[in-house]
Amino acid sequence: MNKVAKKYKDDAEFFVVYIREAHAADSAWPEPIEGEEAINTPKTYGERVTIANKCYKKLNIKIPCLIDDIDNSTEQAYEAWPERIFLVDTDGKIAVRAERGPWGFAPGLKKARNWLKKQFPEAGSQSAEADKNIEARDATQG
Repeated sequence: MNKVAKKYKDDAEFFVVYIREAHAADSAWPEPIEGEEAINTPKTYGERVTIANKCYKKLNIKIPCLIDDIDNSTEQAYEAWPERIFLVDTDGKIAVRAERGPWGFAPGLKKARNWLKKQFPEAGSQSAEADKNIEARDATQG
């Protein structure tokens, strides 16, 4: 995601929206990660901000991060849980709506990249080979 955002930074705005934690320790689908602190569902917006900041740093995200409210309004409006990629065009309409979940992330990023290439063919200076390398890396991280 960072590389796509960097390539198209002069043509589009990119944001990560942190929504509720998909696998919080106190959720219906807890998935503890060995050696990592358990994350519980935040009770306040301040707690959510703290968790989002930890996640943002851990994943080395360079894209500006927005944080959903404690009532999950953005997540519900976009049906974004547990993760999802959207592109909104200049008219405010959804141009790309990837499938939900981790299974939809890599294909969604590819769909978003293809839409951006079509809209902004002159963007960036990366070669086709560099784009393939980014796609391969995204597929392993999705």
